Amino acid sequence: MMEFYAHSTDSPDKEDWQPLEEHLRGVAELAEKFSAAFGAGDWGRLAGLLHDAGKATSRFIERLEGSSRRVDHSTFGARLAAEETGPFGKLLAYAIAGHHGGLPDGGTQESELHYRLKLSKVPDDVVLLPEIELGNKLRPPFRADRQHAGFSLAFFTRMLFSCLVDADFLDTERFCSPEKSGARPDSIASLTDLRDKLDAHLTDLAVHAEPTAVNRLRQEILAQCRSKARLKPQIFSLTVPTGGGKTLSSLAFALDHAVANGQSRVIYAIPFTSIIEQNAKVFQDILGREQVLEHHCNYKESDQPEEAGYNRRRGLATENWDAPLVVTTNVQFFESLFSNKPSRCRKLHNIAGSVIVLDEAQTIPTEYLESCLAALRELVEHYRCTVVLCTATQPALDDSTLRNRLPAICEIIDQPQRLYRDLCRTRVEFVGQLSNEALVEKLATEDQVLCIVSTKPQARALFERLPETEGNYHLSTNMYPQHRRRVLNKIRLRLKQEKSCRVVSTSLVEAGVDLDFPVVYRAMAGLDSIAQAAGRCNREGKLNEIGQLGQVYVYEPEQPPRMPWVKRCASRAAEALRSLPEADPIGLEMMRRYFALLYDVQELDKKKIYPLLNQLTPELYFPFRETAEAFRFIEDETVGVIIPGEAEAEMLVQQLRYTEFPRAVLRKLQTYTVAVRSREFAVLNSAGALEMVAEQFPVLRNLSAYQDSVGLCIDESEVWNPEELIS
Repeated sequence: MMEFYAHSTDSPDKEDWQPLEEHLRGVAELAEKFSAAFGAGDWGRLAGLLHDAGKATSRFIERLEGSSRRVDHSTFGARLAAEETGPFGKLLAYAIAGHHGGLPDGGTQESELHYRLKLSKVPDDVVLLPEIELGNKLRPPFRADRQHAGFSLAFFTRMLFSCLVDADFLDTERFCSPEKSGARPDSIASLTDLRDKLDAHLTDLAVHAEPTAVNRLRQEILAQCRSKARLKPQIFSLTVPTGGGKTLSSLAFALDHAVANGQSRVIYAIPFTSIIEQNAKVFQDILGREQVLEHHCNYKESDQPEEAGYNRRRGLATENWDAPLVVTTNVQFFESLFSNKPSRCRKLHNIAGSVIVLDEAQTIPTEYLESCLAALRELVEHYRCTVVLCTATQPALDDSTLRNRLPAICEIIDQPQRLYRDLCRTRVEFVGQLSNEALVEKLATEDQVLCIVSTKPQARALFERLPETEGNYHLSTNMYPQHRRRVLNKIRLRLKQEKSCRVVSTSLVEAGVDLDFPVVYRAMAGLDSIAQAAGRCNREGKLNEIGQLGQVYVYEPEQPPRMPWVKRCASRAAEALRSLPEADPIGLEMMRRYFALLYDVQELDKKKIYPLLNQLTPELYFPFRETAEAFRFIEDETVGVIIPGEAEAEMLVQQLRYTEFPRAVLRKLQTYTVAVRSREFAVLNSAGALEMVAEQFPVLRNLSAYQDSVGLCIDESEVWNPEELIS
């Protein structure tokens, strides 16, 4: 038989080319191992053997020798899968046909699966290699609920696709880039070892904790988490008031539970990068940097030479989440679950057998809620996952109005109502409408006060009206992340030193930012936002020790925000407050009523993603590409503008000019980047304030448009310094 090859080198005699049989066996072994995590090892093995079966042809050898003629090498294997493995073979065919370009839509157009299976041409001389074992009829490793059968099969196909593409990447890397392959760890750390490190830290923390009422309740919460960790994998809720120590308690539950149930990793999905950075640092300090993978856009790598190995291993681990503890964004987590791209889907098989902690679970966008809940249900029912809904403002995800409501959610805290009562540290008062001038007068009378508004223009307008005294600060996403971190450190220091401190901020401080003010003002919004704002007030309960409560004032701004979502949340909040006039406005009863009103059935699957994937036809048509393009948490496209106001940022910009591999530099520059909408970008660009480095990376060159007090100024009149217009 003619010798066939999967990959070539520069050697003309082919002595060190990778034989096709070797590649197929290598991918099959890895894919079998990966898919065995959810009971589909036979599927993974056959996917690996068939994925490049179409390379067994003289035309592909010519391609490796330098021919420019393209060879469709995936359709042949996809066709064998569809024809030879039973009625579910098309699921395997999707994964094989898309292992380079992405999972295709099912259909009869030229690029779609069913067209390719019937009408695409494959080389006439393609050989069926003896390694390929056909004849067995494949069946999914689970019995799908009839109501959700289509979605379950589509989800299974994507998980199988993940096993195949990760195995293909890794085996190809082993041959083509052995140095890169060798940098990957042979195995990830034992979760038992990580649990032991956490135990030591928690013991030390308990010894040195002040004997306050808040700390006693935190110990009670931790004890309940560790007790419930012995339960079987399922969907849990961890309902703990802000400041109740749920970061470490949830980690203790996750590690204990994973060890008790033989699960492989812990994944934290978090809505905001500010919380990710804070939580990841806490986890790394306790468990070690090597064990915690941060996967988000603002991660900043160290430039120290001794860090090079760590940075490289981290970069490799982000490709497939091969780490014991992953901390990532909701966007990365959920969009990957609905993606069709090989690079985005590589990690999915490593979600199987994991404990998934959804921090601030109420922040899942309502227009995608149905499809997200369906994905979570699949992970728990068919992929050995545990889901923990971790928040102070628990959404009603088991409400009967939800088509994909989560069944039988197990609450970890025995008496959450009592816990909220015992941890009450604030009084919420609704004060009606306030003009900016009236609000500023009230803020000026307070020595330490935080005011949270709904929009960046409101934050800036209020801040600039404050009397010019020391201790005034502004926070918004018009400031690049490194700048915000610096300001937050100044704020925390002034609060600790009991100096005057007045802060005007957007909602970015409402979750995961540890601030403790005696007084908080919050513009009217959703009740979850009001509760989160209250979590920045009397956070440590120090006022309780002297018989007082923190004060939260909720006001109506004179110009309510125009964003439909903010208006809708505020409207539902007002409706909930009217319906339960005697209830605690941020208590559990009120919060459940609020979310029940918020979950308007017509808006829970705006793109109709769930019904598109849940259609079960005899031909197994699934719109993988269509739904992947539709599933976008962030609809409003933004452009990242680099702010080179610091020496390090300018140095990185200079590297960006000349590097052939900009990705690593861009990752470091994220911490000096402000995201602007396309309209705002057009204003900056038309004013000549930007330079396009390498013709694609916008850098702010007129630094007068960036003010140290408020960040990037978009108004055209502020982009230019008048003195710079004088020639």
